[in-house]
Amino acid sequence: MSLFHGKKNVLDEREMQELYGIEHRALWGMYLLLCAAIVAQLLMGAQAAQLAGEVIVVAAVSVGLIIAYARKGIWDDDARPSRRGNAVYAAVSAVGVAAVVLGVRGSIGAALMTGAAMFIACYALLTAMMACVRRRQEARSRELEDD
Repeated sequence: MSLFHGKKNVLDEREMQELYGIEHRALWGMYLLLCAAIVAQLLMGAQAAQLAGEVIVVAAVSVGLIIAYARKGIWDDDARPSRRGNAVYAAVSAVGVAAVVLGVRGSIGAALMTGAAMFIACYALLTAMMACVRRRQEARSRELEDD
């Protein structure tokens, strides 16, 4: 990191905002394409060893983003934490996982069971994260009021 210390920033605030916007779109584009590559490889019959690198990267980025957002008390840029939103996100995840399982295994029963398990796990995790984010938001509000 010493390579970057002491360097002068030559961008003004508007350019920094544009840079952050570009990086934001690039991050999410790369993330979605990586997820799509994993799904495509699964549907083509790739073995677990062939997917390990991509899965590790997606998992590391996912966990890192979730921790960073929760620590800052940020939920989403266009939504507030709610049980209804959690249910929608969990349902979308469950349908996606069920579709992949159906494509890979060809079993409706396995797809339904996996989809149901995904819904329950995703909803529970989102609800726990919602509680953490709300606590952090309240703490930050109190800190700002005290100042």
